[in-house]
Amino acid sequence: MMIDHTELAITFYNATGLSILISDNAGRQLALAKNPLLPEIPTTLLTKLIELSRDQVQLLTVINFGFVAVYAAAPEIVIIWAATNAIRANGIYDDKVPLVDLHHFRAQVTLFYVAQLQQTPSFGNEQQLAMEDFAIIDRAPKTMEIEKQPSHAGYLAERKMLLGVEHGNVNEFNTNYLPFMQEGNFGELAASDLRSKKNLTIAATTLFTRAAIRGGLYAENAYNLSDLIIKQSERLPEITNVYEYTRTIGERFTLNVARIKRQSLPTVVYRAQEYIYDHLATITNVAALAEQVQCSPSYLMHLFKASTGVSVMQFITEQRILSAKQLLIFTQEPISEIAATLGYPNQAQLAHIFKQNTGLTPTQFRKSQQL
Repeated sequence: MMIDHTELAITFYNATGLSILISDNAGRQLALAKNPLLPEIPTTLLTKLIELSRDQVQLLTVINFGFVAVYAAAPEIVIIWAATNAIRANGIYDDKVPLVDLHHFRAQVTLFYVAQLQQTPSFGNEQQLAMEDFAIIDRAPKTMEIEKQPSHAGYLAERKMLLGVEHGNVNEFNTNYLPFMQEGNFGELAASDLRSKKNLTIAATTLFTRAAIRGGLYAENAYNLSDLIIKQSERLPEITNVYEYTRTIGERFTLNVARIKRQSLPTVVYRAQEYIYDHLATITNVAALAEQVQCSPSYLMHLFKASTGVSVMQFITEQRILSAKQLLIFTQEPISEIAATLGYPNQAQLAHIFKQNTGLTPTQFRKSQQL
């Protein structure tokens, strides 16, 4: 059976927290799964890693970047890394305690190698590289004092990120979390580094709480979780990386919303919805979806309608319209590109279906949302 490398990479990342890139020999990305707050591998370092790739797994410690493993699985190159840096607000990098030590990192790399190639890896000699040799980042002076005026971009980034919480969609939340942290309206943080981190945690938790309630989480449960998180954060003697810390808090609220939305759904319907969310642009018929969730099309159609009150195709259309609204509000993409992104063959078909469902054309809707 052909291995889906993208699915394997995502599963590995979800299980270990380690970032993984699968590329061809020219460095073109074939699959990527990584923490949204971790830096990308710079092109200069990527080129060097490809040069170092062998059938043996090469283990490297890149000073001020993290642990890296690279090996060739012809015709592909696999790179796994545990970075010691994470992005802070406004693109600044912050030192972060490594997620794993080298011994555990090696063991986790072995797991992926065996899953991918069905054999035990051999490892080359450990090497060390200096980050400065590859111009990885310009490290800005570390400071937690941020003073900036609220901006329209910050407001839009906040709305877009919180929609992920409301929808109970972890992928949507994580995708929009980093732009929120880079553009968000934080105001002036306290002079004390730890106090600033705790204040930011409280502010973010408050936003997540309100969004979760809008998404259907019971208010009492949301506020109880909020109180628990804030009390725990106040007791912490140190917060190593506040932006990763608050991201995990947001994920927790998002997952709770997802459970509420789907707690009464049969497993087949839940899996079908998850597949639709992840393949919105390519899913075109019930038969293809039924094959993915391993049931007959007629059974899926009956169970889906009985459980959700809408047909499978109606649900797909609703999700596409919802995504179209978000793209119209939060981006300046031409409507023709939005249509292509959502799997419509042309702009006219998107406009027809959009007006049929909202009473407005995409252009009219975009204008109605402008502040």
